[in-house]
Amino acid sequence: MTHDPPVAIALDGSPRSPHTLAWGMEQAAARGAPAVLVRVVPLPQERVHGGWWYPSPAEPALAEEARGWLDELAQREAARRPEVAVTCAVLHGQTVPELQRYAADARLLVVGAGGTTGRRHVGPTAAHVAAHARCPVAVVRARSQHGTSVVVGVDGSHASFAAAHTAADTARRQGMPLAVVHARPTVVAPYGHAYAMPPVGDDTDDPTRQAAQELADELRASHDGLEVRLVLVDDDPANAVVEAAADADLVVVGSRGLGAFRGMLLGSVSAEVVRLAPCTVLVVHGT
Repeated sequence: MTHDPPVAIALDGSPRSPHTLAWGMEQAAARGAPAVLVRVVPLPQERVHGGWWYPSPAEPALAEEARGWLDELAQREAARRPEVAVTCAVLHGQTVPELQRYAADARLLVVGAGGTTGRRHVGPTAAHVAAHARCPVAVVRARSQHGTSVVVGVDGSHASFAAAHTAADTARRQGMPLAVVHARPTVVAPYGHAYAMPPVGDDTDDPTRQAAQELADELRASHDGLEVRLVLVDDDPANAVVEAAADADLVVVGSRGLGAFRGMLLGSVSAEVVRLAPCTVLVVHGT
């Protein structure tokens, strides 16, 4: 890893890789950061035959193939974006821990959403990387057309404040309006989400909604020319953010994990947004 933190773009050779690469390169150019194209190949595995263990001969060839593939991509992208320094790295081992280790000090880690059941699902690799990485993680989804806004979910936590400022920076850089979504959770009903009852209380006396309004005002004041729209709803927070992202280009959420791995795991709301959002999701770790 260089002294100038790069944008690390994880590629797996799937049909989704070109879109992940294009999104990551665009971010590197916008941030003035170098880009590293990364692929993880498995370590040589032992095979058993007749009671004897033999090393698998296939993996070295896979590593050589991966290096050649990345080198070709790096040369092409360097020609397309001469302002971005492009290098590549082949990692060996299990995908999630290797990406987590390699990108610990990266400016951004970009991964494809993966999944096999449509754009509204996320593969296990992307979900685990988003949960465990120490740096910001973008889970990239391809859309039929570009969205028209950036959406951020806020809940009053330090992580959500960090996410809000990251979202504001991104929205201003992309020339898009920012939607700040704060959802007041409904009372859980035994008959499902459709029958949940809204909480009792006056909006004007709700300190969390007042804090959301103050945050929106702060983002307008600190990001000159940025259009900020505050969305206040009584709804399940994850559902509110996903619905607000129906026409979005990007959703930003903060990592707010609890328990023994506090700060290193996604909270339930962020995890649901990563899983269900119809567009790319940026997870901001830390405060």
